Amino acid sequence: MISRPPRRYGRPPHSVVLVHGGPGAAGSLAPVARILGSTCGVLEPWQSATSVAGQVRELTRQIRRWSSPPVVLVGHSWGAWLALLVAKAHPELVERVVLIGSGPLRARDAATIPRRRRARLSEAEWAEYAALSRRLSKPGGADRVAMMGRLGELSERADSYHPIPYPRIRGRMDPVALRRVGAEAAEMRRSGELLRTVRLVRAPVLVVHGTNDPHPIRGVVEPLRHAGLNLRVVRLERCGHEPWWERYARVKFFSVLRQELKTARRRHGPTRAIRAV
Repeated sequence: MISRPPRRYGRPPHSVVLVHGGPGAAGSLAPVARILGSTCGVLEPWQSATSVAGQVRELTRQIRRWSSPPVVLVGHSWGAWLALLVAKAHPELVERVVLIGSGPLRARDAATIPRRRRARLSEAEWAEYAALSRRLSKPGGADRVAMMGRLGELSERADSYHPIPYPRIRGRMDPVALRRVGAEAAEMRRSGELLRTVRLVRAPVLVVHGTNDPHPIRGVVEPLRHAGLNLRVVRLERCGHEPWWERYARVKFFSVLRQELKTARRRHGPTRAIRAV
């Protein structure tokens, strides 16, 4: 498998690596990469592998070939899990990890996500959302790209608090990766394998999470704290799943992220704590 070369922003060294969600939403972090690239070197790799292990190997190769390790891995949604898996598998490549809008690591917390999303959609929208989710969970079928686009629109509506009214940049969704990697990752969470793996991460971890994100923050913070990770948490008020689009949280989000990257660049100096909000 030959991966597409990552997008690069800013000047070398490229020591910040953004990991998109989905699974399969390649390019979805471009708005974040463009802004961060004004102050540091940023890599935006696109994952194309259709298994969890394949995406770990793929991202590892991309880091080694295109970036300047050790890097700061900044993962969004599914990408937060992938960042943790790579940090555990290859600690020599990862200085620290930032989890943005991470999915919960425990199945019981994930079970609350549909209820939270349903509360933000009309009955007709929820029926359409559920129907599209069922169809896309099965292989085959026509117009899958169109269905994924519509599901993405409904998901954004359900996952946002007050998004800014600018043209949105969505990832180039891969239906095969979404179905296969998504199902495998969900089983890893259900069986406990995911948590058993990520609790071995030794790099410092920063959780950045919107208080209005349907993905419950307790399902991320509680298990990681219980595992004894070097963990800090920033809660963004009036913020949904994608902080860079949120009217009330956007400025704070980028301020926190820039401060974390600045701290990472002071590798041999004192570490400055980030106060939770």
